[in-house]
Amino acid sequence: MIMLVWPIALLTAAIFFGGYFYVEATKAGMKKERWALAGLALGPMLFPLFSFHRYIQMKRDTGLNNIWMAA
Repeated sequence: MIMLVWPIALLTAAIFFGGYFYVEATKAGMKKERWALAGLALGPMLFPLFSFHRYIQMKRDTGLNNIWMAA
């Protein structure tokens, strides 16, 4: 029984993380399809790379000497 459940759980997790990274990439103004495909393939292992890429993009867009404060 357990042998039949884990592929379904893996597929469900992949679809969830693909959708999550698609939405977050859309909000951040990044390439949506690229991050959705990476989310499908890598799942939660993509969080550090995505966060760092979003930070680098924000710094590139605002400039290095500008102050950005998250309130």
